[in-house]
Order: sequence, then structure tokens, then C-alpha cells
Amino acid sequence: MTGAAGVPAGVPAGYMTGAAGVPAGVPAGYMTGAAGVPVGGGGSGACGSGSCCGEQAGTGAMAYVGVGGGDWVTETTYKYVGGGRGDLSIVVPSKRNYMPCLALLALLVLGVVAIFCLMSTPVPSSTVKLATTPAPQMGECKFWGDPHLITFDGARPSFYGDGEYWIVKNDAVKIQGRFMGTKYTFGLAATQKVAVGGRFIQDHIIVVEPMEEAFGGSILVDNVPVLTQYGTYSVGGAILTYDGNGELPDKAASQWAKNIVHMQLPNGITLTVYRWGNYLDLRIQMRPLPGGQDGTCGNFNGMASDDTTQAIFERIGIRVGQGDMLFKNRAPIMFTAEMAEMLRTDCVADQLSASREHCQKDLPAAASTIQMNSCLYDFCFGMNEHA
Repeated sequence: MTGAAGVPAGVPAGYMTGAAGVPAGVPAGYMTGAAGVPVGGGGSGACGSGSCCGEQAGTGAMAYVGVGGGDWVTETTYKYVGGGRGDLSIVVPSKRNYMPCLALLALLVLGVVAIFCLMSTPVPSSTVKLATTPAPQMGECKFWGDPHLITFDGARPSFYGDGEYWIVKNDAVKIQGRFMGTKYTFGLAATQKVAVGGRFIQDHIIVVEPMEEAFGGSILVDNVPVLTQYGTYSVGGAILTYDGNGELPDKAASQWAKNIVHMQLPNGITLTVYRWGNYLDLRIQMRPLPGGQDGTCGNFNGMASDDTTQAIFERIGIRVGQGDMLFKNRAPIMFTAEMAEMLRTDCVADQLSASREHCQKDLPAAASTIQMNSCLYDFCFGMNEHA
């Protein structure tokens, strides 16, 4: 069938038709089927309607042969039929809005760049120095012989009279010594006993005596003998080790067997006691104590000049007061004829007079002549390393 103006049905609008209803542009020889639509190769072509090509012409169909390779193009037309009556509609594709994402990405990039710049830019270093107080230096006080000693500050006073003396006096730490004459020193005092007490060892009292029974012969804790042979004992935070090991403060004593008590005490204090037949040597290692200290080991203030025998006596008294005794009782004071002679001949008058004034002030009113002479002897000869 043909449409308006004789155009065959099915031929796109706009194509012109030539002779016999064949659309213009259709090559000669193409056969037209119903309604004039081309159907295939024409009978008047090279092979004609016969079978010179070995094939019989059939019904043709539109096929895509590539741009520039064919003779036909398609066109599509749409007709508006009213809202809701058709099956096609104009749909506008949605467009993604990438601007918020791009803005966030830009901010992130700027942040990374800023951090990189800050990290790579040299910052002037400013070292803050905190004020710190260095720990006090460890010091050592050493006793040997009759008794010679070196204080924590390096002074060398001597104490030749009999009696109980402060070695270290502090509110919490209390160390005392008993100085007594021997037949080998012609009455000049040597360290006969040492006692340790005070709050820092929970008010226990540790006493070390010489080896000979006549001079005590024991190591005691709260008046009970302990460490009757080599070993270890603990009390009040203190650890006592008894053995034969240690460097001697007096090389002259190296001929005898060593019996040494090592005390590891609280507050970092070490007290080493060397037990001989009738006297003791000892070594104390410690730092200055909070609240200050004094005694025959000095006041540990870094100045040796104020650790004279006289200066020590003036600060703390010439002997341990009755209410401060760590020892169970006081020892009787001896003053030999040799000491009396030396006091009379070698202590000059002015020094003897000044010594007597100090002793009268420090000794109780009921002090005996022997106690006075013992005090005078220390004042007169205390700074002599060998009396």
C-alpha cells in the first residue's frame, strides 16, 4: 500500500519517490515488493533474475553497514497525545552536585598543607631549665684507736676522756659511743661500745661490744644477745650482717682476725663496726640528715673549722645527758696518773683556765674530780691526734 502522494507504507517520511513508486535514490535494478518497498537485487543487474551468481534473490531487510557504507538513515518522530495517554515522557537526567564534596576536599588539602608547613618550619628552641636541688653528697666519719677520728667535714678532733659521747645526734637518728681507757693506751680512751637507736629504727636499740667478755663480748638488740656467730639479723628496718669481710680503717689492726658488723640502716645510713679484743673501730657513711645533726662526727655542714673538740662540746655538751642514754648504765670514769701528770705539765695555764670554765658550765654541779679532770683533758688535748 502507498501513503499520501504515493509514498509506500513503511518508507520514512521525507523520502521522495521516483518512477513506478520507487523511492528516489534506490539503485536501478532493485525490485520493489508490495507497496513499492525495495526487496533485493534487481533482475536487470549483472546476474539478472537468473542464477548467474549461483543464488536466487530473496526478500531484503534493512541492516546496519557502518557510517558511509549504506544508502539509508533512520529518523524518529514523536506525537503528543495528552497527559497520561502515552507510554513515553521527557525525563531530565539528574545531575550530581559535587560542590560540597569538592569544598570539603579543598579544606582537607589545605589542612594537610598547613600541618606540613608547620612541621617543616624550624621553631626556635627554648630550653626550660628546672631548678633542681642536687642530692647531698655522701660523707664518711671514721674512728680508730684511742679514739682518733675524721669527721664528715674532714676535721680531726680527738676525745681522750672516759664517758658516753654523742657520735651522731639528730631528732630521729641517735648514735652514741662509750669511750674508755685501756691498759694499752695508759688510760687514754678508746671506743669501747657503740649504740644505735631512735625513731628511724622504730626505737629499738642496737649495741655492739668488743670481743672479750670483760668488755662485753656481745652484739645486743634491746639488751638481748644476737648474732653469736656469723650470720644476718633484721630489726626495725635495719639489717645486721656479721662476718669477717671489710676494709679496715686502721691498717695496724690487720694482724688480728676480723670480726665485723655491717649495719644497713634506714635513711641510707651504713655503720660498720670492727670488733677487736678490748675496743672498737667504726666507720659511718651517710648524707646530711634533715633537721641537722651534731656529735663527735661533727655537724656535717661542709666546714671543718667548726668541728673542733671544744666547739662540739659547746654545741651539744661534753657528755650524753642522763635522759638521752642508749646504754643501760653509765661506765665509771677513770683518770690515770699519766693523764693527771700530762694535764699538769702540758696544758698551758690560759688553756687550762678556759677549759675549766667550759667544764664547770657543762658538767652537773655534783660532778666528781675525776669527771672534771676527764673533761679538762678533752678540752686541753682534744685537737691533738696523739695525746
